Amino acid sequence: MRRFLLISALLALGATLSLTTGCKTGPSPEELAQAQMHEQFTAVQKAYSELQQKREELKSVQATIAEIEAIKERKRTDEQKTQLEEAKAKMTELAKVVDDGYNGLQNILSPLLTTLLNDFPDAPETLEALKIYSDEAIVAAEEIIQKSGDYKKAMDSLASAEGYYQAIGKAPYPSLEDKIKEYEDWRFITKERFDRVKKGMTEDEVKAVVGVPYYRNIQEDPKKGVIAWLYKKREGGGAGIYLKTKTHKVYNMKWDALKTKVVNE
Repeated sequence: MRRFLLISALLALGATLSLTTGCKTGPSPEELAQAQMHEQFTAVQKAYSELQQKREELKSVQATIAEIEAIKERKRTDEQKTQLEEAKAKMTELAKVVDDGYNGLQNILSPLLTTLLNDFPDAPETLEALKIYSDEAIVAAEEIIQKSGDYKKAMDSLASAEGYYQAIGKAPYPSLEDKIKEYEDWRFITKERFDRVKKGMTEDEVKAVVGVPYYRNIQEDPKKGVIAWLYKKREGGGAGIYLKTKTHKVYNMKWDALKTKVVNE
């Protein structure tokens, strides 16, 4: 910010001198472009910092909700019930603030990156902006997985972010590479992970162990009250994890669910 203010002061001084001397002096187009870039970069940093702060607040509220909901409803005190209501209202409010903050950040980050990649590929601001973009791409990829179990789509979105580094000849962001490798591994179920699934596990516990099922591989039979989560195996075929509709808890598992077609992403 100080640097931008200094540039602004110099620009003002140059304009004054030009008026008083009649000479065509002042900042060059390159200097003007650099000043504008710094201004945009500062705005992005501010928006990103504020977004991160709101995300931390949201996580804190979600943790409070989880803590209270872990207590059986009949055992919750009146104070805890009130606290839960307030926390849920706060969570809804913060979730909207985070969504709006994310959209706002993207609206100013995208044009900044276009400028940096084309005009300032070697500037330190370029790598810092790419890091922000990459971290946000990881957040978006995680949302894709949680909503649809589409690991391939998540990987493709991260590969696009990684391509910006390649375009300017810079080393890829390690977190992007690590996430792509992680998703490639979790696209397929392994026997080791499958064996960690136990009867009585909740949906969230299963997802933590073997991953989020691809949305097209979730089959529900309302008459039988059963939900089947089907997972691809790298060598072909698929494994099945079966949950009761009423409880959403595991009641059976089958490593060789051969009769069930498993859809590819």
